[in-house]
Parts: sequence; C-alpha cells; structure tokens
Amino acid sequence: MLYIFIAREKELDILNKKINSNKFEFGILYGQKRVGKTRLLLEIFKNYNSIYNLCNEMGLEYNLKQLSDVVAKYINESFTFDSFDLLFDYLVKKSKTQKIIVIIDEFTYLMKTNNEIQSILQNIIDHKLLNSNLKLIISGSHGGMIEDALSYQKPLYGRSTFKMKIEPFDYYDASKFYLNASNEDKVRFYSVFGGVPFYTDKIDDSLSVEENVKSLIIEDGAIFEDEVNFFLSQEVRSVATYGKIINAIANGATRLNEISTKSGVNNTGTTSKYLDLLITLGIVEKEYSFGESLNSKKTIYLVKDQLFRFFFRFIEKHKTQKVIMNTDYFYDSIIKEYLDEFVSFEFEKVCRDFLKRKYSMTIEEIGRYWYNDKNLKKDIEIDIMMIENKKLYAFECKWSDKPIGYNIKNNLENKVAHIDNITLGYFSKKGFEEKDELCFDVNDLYNL
Repeated sequence: MLYIFIAREKELDILNKKINSNKFEFGILYGQKRVGKTRLLLEIFKNYNSIYNLCNEMGLEYNLKQLSDVVAKYINESFTFDSFDLLFDYLVKKSKTQKIIVIIDEFTYLMKTNNEIQSILQNIIDHKLLNSNLKLIISGSHGGMIEDALSYQKPLYGRSTFKMKIEPFDYYDASKFYLNASNEDKVRFYSVFGGVPFYTDKIDDSLSVEENVKSLIIEDGAIFEDEVNFFLSQEVRSVATYGKIINAIANGATRLNEISTKSGVNNTGTTSKYLDLLITLGIVEKEYSFGESLNSKKTIYLVKDQLFRFFFRFIEKHKTQKVIMNTDYFYDSIIKEYLDEFVSFEFEKVCRDFLKRKYSMTIEEIGRYWYNDKNLKKDIEIDIMMIENKKLYAFECKWSDKPIGYNIKNNLENKVAHIDNITLGYFSKKGFEEKDELCFDVNDLYNL
C-alpha cells in the first residue's frame, strides 16, 4: 500500500522539466532504502503515460523478459525482445511520434547480478538514444554502487544528463504526516522517527508519542521492532561490527579514536572504512565545525538516522529488559524519563533546518561550532553558527520546560565574546522571559 504523496516539490519540478525537454534525457535517482524513490517515480508514472519496471535480482534474462512484457502492455501489442538493444531500437522508433518515458526502478539489483549491464546501457545510450527524444530514468538504493557506476573510467561516466539524491524529509515536511499533533509532539515524532517516509507514514497522529513508540517499536511484532537489524543485514556483511560502531556513536563516542575503542574495532583505519559505508547508507554523518574546510580534522561523527539513534540509545542496550518487561513497564522504566533529553539533541537539527528554510535565498553557511577556550581550559560548543547575507549569527537552542531568560542569554554572550560583529538568537521549547526579534519558539518553527 502506497503512502500519500507529500512534499518533494523541488524534485518533481526538476523531473517535470527534464521530461518536458525536447531532447534525450538520462536521469539517475538514488538514496537510502525506504526514502521514497519509488513513490516519487510512481508519481511521475501517474502524471505521464510512461513505462515503469521494477527490477529484481533474478538476472539479466529474467529482467529483460519482464521489461519486454511491460513495454508490450504499454504499446498494447504481443511481442518479446531478445536483447535490450532490440527493445530500445523499438522504443526509439516510437519516440519519434510520441513521448516515451522509461523508468527502471531499483536498477542496482540488475547491476548486482550482471556486470555487463552498465556496458550494455552505455552502448545503447551512445548509439541509439543520444539523438532521440526518449527519456530514461533509473533508480537505485545502493548509493555507493550508483556513485561508483558514475565515476571516471566506468561505462556510464558522463552519460547522465541529471542525477538526483533523494534525502529524507526535514522536520517541516515530515510533520505533514502528523498534522494533528501539537507542535511540541511534532518535534518529538521527528526526533524518534526522522524523515524517512516509510517510517513517518506509520505514525498515528490521533495517538500520543508514547503510544506510537510502544505500538511501532516496543511491542512484540511491532513493525519497526527489527527494522534496524533487518536494514543492516541487507546492506552490510558484518552486522555485529557495524552495530557496535553505531552503538558507540549513539551513546556518546563522536571522535574516531573514541569510536574505534568503544566499538572494539581498535583500529582507526578499519573503523574509518566502516564509517564511510555507514555515511553512504545515510545512517551516520561526519560533521565539521563551522567554518572548517572538508580537509579539516576538526570533525565528529553522529548518528544521522533518527530511528537508528533511538534504537541504539534505548532498545539495543536494554534488549534483555525488553524481553522480560511488558511494554508499558519498559517504556516507563527505560524511555519516559529520558525522552526529552534525547529530543533536545535533535531539536538543534530542527532549528538549523528552520533557519535554512527561513533564509533560503541568502544563507551562506550554517553549522555547529566548537573550540577550546584556553583561558577556561575546556571545550566550548555553540549550537548554531550561521552566515546569512554576509552577517554572522550565533544561536542557542534549549529544549527545556523553562523559558529562556537572562542567564542563558548571558551564557551565549560569554561564549562569543571573542568574536566581533556577531548577532545572537535563541530557540526555546517554552518561550522567553523577554522575546526579541531573533527569539523563536516551537510554534515559530511550523509557521513558515
């Protein structure tokens, strides 16, 4: 069952322009599993009279027959093709008199089972499609495989006319799946389930955050009870090692050395390779301190996927208790007291994404900033630094049951005392004792 199509305006706009161009287009969509690639492509299929085929891992011959059947049904004729060359010869002829859009979903399944498919497709593009008006779109969930296929000296290098990485929704678009929730609970829902449409679609906004967590994650047989382990088993060979690395990060290890030690890998080079794949899969992200270049060593690793972070923070390390305790007791004992502490970390990301939206036309750079104060002999962190329209800003984010007052404002002023010409702002769950121009509460986040 398909979830309701929400947002993706930017992606649809790009696809519509490419489909309506009067030349050959070869587009590549990629992104992590469950992120909504197929749903986006089916929206194109719905809006245009197009050919859609979902690949599988049953080999080249089987997939050719399957695509042949789809084309035959589309043309309303009975035939099969003995090769992809003959199939596309036929479609190119048809494209001279009608718009032909071919969507090959999960193309990476075909790549995994046949090394020649990239060369076959390259030959078809170079000798049959380049001078046609046909539109060809392929998609894949294995981001590393897609990126490798497009790299230098690979058959498809330089052939695509556009490529699009489909990312999870930000907090604002994700909230469209649970419009009836309070704005505070929208932040909580996003902090637990993130922006992957397959996850957000399962949220029942007539129920509380607690009830959704219980029914979707904790209860025996819950739809996401084994989601994390299943995802890893599909994507990596050593589930245990990758799990230990994610677990280390989710529970406070952010530097490479810390992660290597706490995960038990005990080799930073090996750990770095594991982290690279987790970044490609969209599970982990590498964050640079504000103002640093991509070559900087001033970096930390964080769990990017919210459901993974929740799982390793609350479920994995308490799995014995989860088996013994009933659902209500487990939630009350393990999660309830610490949920808002967990949410406070994601609240910073929500606030950053709010600023990206609010100042979308003029924002230049945004991120977390940390430095070592030599006088105080300790590390200092600023939740958000931003350059917007050539101006520098610093923001403090507080997910607390108390309004922001003088002490918190004074604390931020002290943190940036060494920085000239900087404007300060604040985000608060419970408002402010005095609200200034750059003071945003939870309701402001959803009033764009």
